[in-house]
Formats: sequence, structure tokens, C-alpha cells
Amino acid sequence: MRGFQATEAGWQAILEPEEARILLSLSRQLQSLLADSLEPDALADGAVRRLLPDAYRDDAEAAEEWRRLSRRGLVERKVAHAATLSRALAAPAIASEPTTITLEPSDALDWVRAVGDLRLVLADRIGIVVDGDEGTTAEPGLRELYDWLAWIQDDLVRVFESGDGGADGDE
Repeated sequence: MRGFQATEAGWQAILEPEEARILLSLSRQLQSLLADSLEPDALADGAVRRLLPDAYRDDAEAAEEWRRLSRRGLVERKVAHAATLSRALAAPAIASEPTTITLEPSDALDWVRAVGDLRLVLADRIGIVVDGDEGTTAEPGLRELYDWLAWIQDDLVRVFESGDGGADGDE
């Protein structure tokens, strides 16, 4: 992937087909995990607990009420963010050569959120507890994938902070 650049239309990046396929697969897996997160036993998965943390850690009753009232809406928003990622990656994933994607401001923010959620899932899977941890798993490639997602997220935030991009130049 070649990093994001601000344009008048939004933010553009060039993706290799294999990169797009990996991101598309991850996005679809995230959507599936989130859809399953509404099941009663979903909190047994540490990744789900990271994606949908309790609002009240020291009050089980308040935490349960928050989950009951808010979980579905939160899950729906997170699925929508991941779906934005999937839509942008559908064509590049089947391309035979590098493809330029253009993200409008609202789509770019969904990308940042979805990539952040993907990083939370991977962090759980590789045993990263706090920033700076190396993780505890030796699963080949997961740490590199986690670092790549961090780079994508950081690069997109970098262009946001530059103040450039967007159809009218405003964010």
C-alpha cells in the first residue's frame, strides 16, 4: 500500500490486489464477529470484550443495563464502519493490478474506526495488553499484520491532521 494523500476529492491510497484482499477478508471477519457478539455467550471471547467494553467496570448491575440498552446500537455502528471498508475494497480485491481508492471524509473516518477495531481483535489474539507489548503468541504473521494495520490507521490520521482533502477542502 502506498500511503494516503490528500486530494480535492478526499484521501487517496494505492492498494495492491493482495493487500485489498487481506483487508477485505479482515473486514468481513470483523463484521461476522460483531454480528455474533449479540449472542449470550459472546463475552467469553476476549476480542468481543475489547470491542464492546463494559461502561461500568465496578458496577455489574449498571454494566448489564448498559449492555442491554446500548450494545445493539454500538454493534450496528461498528458493523457499518467495517462495511464501509468492505465496500471500498471490493473492486481493488478483484483487480489484477494496483488500484487507487478515494475516501470521502465520512468514509475515511469509518476506515479509521474499523481499522482500530481490527487492531483490537488482533491485539487480543496475539496477547497485546497495553501499547508497547510484543504479544505472547508466536502465530506467524499476526504481529506483522497488527503493525501494518497500525501504519494504515496512523497514515490516515496523519492526512486528517494535515487539514487537506475533502471535496471542499474542509473536514
